[in-house]
Amino acid sequence: MEFGGLKQVKAWLEHMFDHTCLINADDPELELFRQMDASGLIQLRVLPNVSMEATAKFVADHVQQMLDEQEKGRVSIYAVECRENDKNSAWYFPGGPGEGLVESG
Repeated sequence: MEFGGLKQVKAWLEHMFDHTCLINADDPELELFRQMDASGLIQLRVLPNVSMEATAKFVADHVQQMLDEQEKGRVSIYAVECRENDKNSAWYFPGGPGEGLVESG
């Protein structure tokens, strides 16, 4: 697919991860984070699990759904890498016989 067709994906990635605070849905201090978000101190995003491995899978699943709707199943994600820093990153390979997570850092 042409990169120009990825504008919706880029916008979603920026909304979810650019200067945001990711918190687990079961975080015991979630209400405090919600208050900080409401007062404009943070841009809160609540995910089921914010580990790099789970975030890579979350991104792959969500973006694949977006691509399926846009491209009618013509495009598939091969891999997703999520990187917090040089020491904390993970790859996710959706579908196929090698499906699963591979930690890389």
